[in-house]
Amino acid sequence: MMNDDKVMARQCFRVCVTAQRMTCCLMLCKVAEQLIQKHGLNGAETHLKQHPNLWKEQLLKVQTPQMLEVYDVIADSLLENALHFFRDRIENAFRSRDYAGCNDRQRPGKNDSIFERLDFEFTFEQAMQNSVAMKGAGVSRNQVHQMLKNWKKQGLIVQMESGRYRKVEHIECGV
Repeated sequence: MMNDDKVMARQCFRVCVTAQRMTCCLMLCKVAEQLIQKHGLNGAETHLKQHPNLWKEQLLKVQTPQMLEVYDVIADSLLENALHFFRDRIENAFRSRDYAGCNDRQRPGKNDSIFERLDFEFTFEQAMQNSVAMKGAGVSRNQVHQMLKNWKKQGLIVQMESGRYRKVEHIECGV
């Protein structure tokens, strides 16, 4: 975000989910390994049938700092590979006139720039400040309220509490 690297930001959203799934698979394999070593193959199966939540309890025990490091390594590797092999294609897609991203709008406007500048979670005041920065000092509070209302209607944000908002992740969208 600090580098204004749209491609990397998009890939970070995608990579974290994949890395989470891969790490979870490794943790489940570790649980299965421990159960088989302790009870044997048939004993592990019997134990799991007798205690259906046993795997969940065991999964919590294998969530160690080392496993979090594995997650980081997987995420970094996926990100590096995605950027190495696909950065040019993704950048070209973003520049294309035909690319619409997650919405079907043909021309991006100043509100799109304001949206991109906001953090994943933001306040009304931050939206107001970014609106003034992009559109000038004549922006009214009503205009910002309307902009936020439109974003909610479009499914871009959700209101968490009074004056606090969160962007909605659209992982299936984009490149």
